Amino acid sequence: MPVAYQANAPVKPLVFVVDDDPVSRLMLSRYLVRHGYEVVEAEHGGVALAAFDRRPADMVLLDARMPVLDGFQTCLEIKNRPEGKLVPVIIITGLDDEESVDRAFEVGATDYITKPIHWAILRNRMSYLLKATRSEQALFLAASVFENIAEGIVVTDAVGVIQSANPAFVKITGYSVDEAVGRRTSLLKSGQHDAAFYKKMWLSLLENGRWQGEIVNRRRNGEIYPQWMTISAILGPDERVRNYVAVFSDLTNLKQSEEHLLYLEGHDTLTSLPNRVLFHERLHQTLAEAKSLDRMAAVLLLDLDRFKVINDTIGHDMGDRLLLMVAERLASCIPAHGVLGRLGGDEFAVICPRLQDPREAAELARRMLTALARVIEIDGLELFVTPSIGISLYPLDGKDGKTLLKNADAAMYHAKEQGRNNFQYYRNEFNASSLARMLLESHLRNALDREQFILYYQPQIHLATGRMVGAEALIRWRHPERGMVSPAEFIPLAEETGLILAMGRWALQTACYQAMAWQAAGAPPIRIAVNLSGLQFKQRDFTELVAQVLEETGLDPQYLELELTESIAMGDVEDTLEKLNALARMGIQLAIDDFGTGFSSLSYLKRYPIHVLKIDRSFIRECTDDPEDAAIVRTVIALAHSMGLKVIAEGVETEAQRELLQRNHCDEFQGYLFSTPVPPESFFPLLGQWANPPHPEPARSR
Repeated sequence: MPVAYQANAPVKPLVFVVDDDPVSRLMLSRYLVRHGYEVVEAEHGGVALAAFDRRPADMVLLDARMPVLDGFQTCLEIKNRPEGKLVPVIIITGLDDEESVDRAFEVGATDYITKPIHWAILRNRMSYLLKATRSEQALFLAASVFENIAEGIVVTDAVGVIQSANPAFVKITGYSVDEAVGRRTSLLKSGQHDAAFYKKMWLSLLENGRWQGEIVNRRRNGEIYPQWMTISAILGPDERVRNYVAVFSDLTNLKQSEEHLLYLEGHDTLTSLPNRVLFHERLHQTLAEAKSLDRMAAVLLLDLDRFKVINDTIGHDMGDRLLLMVAERLASCIPAHGVLGRLGGDEFAVICPRLQDPREAAELARRMLTALARVIEIDGLELFVTPSIGISLYPLDGKDGKTLLKNADAAMYHAKEQGRNNFQYYRNEFNASSLARMLLESHLRNALDREQFILYYQPQIHLATGRMVGAEALIRWRHPERGMVSPAEFIPLAEETGLILAMGRWALQTACYQAMAWQAAGAPPIRIAVNLSGLQFKQRDFTELVAQVLEETGLDPQYLELELTESIAMGDVEDTLEKLNALARMGIQLAIDDFGTGFSSLSYLKRYPIHVLKIDRSFIRECTDDPEDAAIVRTVIALAHSMGLKVIAEGVETEAQRELLQRNHCDEFQGYLFSTPVPPESFFPLLGQWANPPHPEPARSR
């Protein structure tokens, strides 16, 4: 039965966390409390049911397996209670525990989630289920808490005698709760309405159980004021009216709420900056003013370089805090008449009106670059972000907002092509560049189906013996019109569009089939190294996919090596560890590619089942001329060997480099000194020649 709303009534959803494992229970509870839930803990179903009878929960999270009363029986008991029929129940099961999932739904569970818990999935499922199961005074309350926080609420009996009221009633009317309770609502009458008005109100309440409209009432001090009031009839089990609940507010407060809603509609919820809608309005106003005054204006478009990698590494909550600090620093650079907006994600835009000289826009861009150059510290973590900025000028580069933003976007991408962390003015040729990129993406989407990809292979040579012991598979694109397209051009585009997933699976499968084909042709077996993208590795079924490819191709897992970048290894540590352990148990070799160029950390090397470190070619290139690079190479080799890891040097092009690596006991190398990456038909002769060389000196084929 609905009851009067009290000022101190809890507004947080109440969630029962029922788990016999105290650590799991504590972690769940703390997580939910941080996200705005009230939590009651119980170590088994019996305790939970007793608590539920005292105060029904809004949602129940049940561990499937518990002593005394397990999750299934507890769920059944809750669903058998009248107040529990609509309460969402989520059963927490072990991964791949299909029996528990089936049983959970049989006993009336609303949903299930697997261990280990993916927090974002849990949070979103809970939010969805709570919204889906709430009633319509609940949807109203949830949707309008902000708007109605200043509204008065009064509860009467069936004949209009006040039973209770909230503090807002006191604030609005001037009557204390004690003064109001026991008196009829007529004490609020202003005398401004005739008998017909109240007769119509009561007729609506009797026929429809509801009345809503504007009414003029009187405060305790005699002041007359307009209200907007909603009165609803509350029925008892016998379908007779037990109470009336009136919710009312000053129209002044309502207008204030409407104004605030308008503010929210035009502002970004994270940074409170103008959002895309309001930014376009401000830009339209600026251009109209610029036209009337015959002035110049500029639009600057900015996004953060590689923000997605940073966001995925540190987590989205930390990413939001980073965006807040970026917004604060950018705001400090904006001139008095300028406008800074957040268009979405990590994309910001600036309107620079009333320009006397185009160089003023460049000076603003420099200030923003400088502001973001300083380290940003969040909870002890030091972060560095750099922006790419594009500038378009009115009326030179466009006379409307849409054109100026489009051209600023083209200039921003040119800034990225120029090495990022810089700004560029718009030039007409940028449109041609953008069109070329769109065409390339279109062709890339069809390249796999049209069999335009091919794998090249670069030999990996054992330094001590000169034997070929492995090969790295490298994807190449043979475009029917452009010829060979550089991987540096299409790999980032594939990552951005998600096409890398299909390409990665194709590369893994093709490399394994090729290795088996060479073995079938009589060549000694060698290790095949295949590069992984971050998107591939994040797939939930990635390890199952690798196992399936090995089974399909018949390749012995010991001859497959998967190369991960440091950014992949530094992602979700628990998920990464689980996947790497699964791959290692299969017998697959695991390598860290381009070691030393990413977010380097030795902690994950100690924890992960890594077998190989690959020294990036940037350190090898100058190792015979630059003492610092030589020291880095020596240190990496010694470090890897101390941890039981093998070391492969990439990009070896000279005999002097090879000798330095050999003196420092590097295990293997690859590079142009021995061979460029070559197609399969050119690789096979090398495989036969160098599997058992007559002497340890490598060939110098190009």
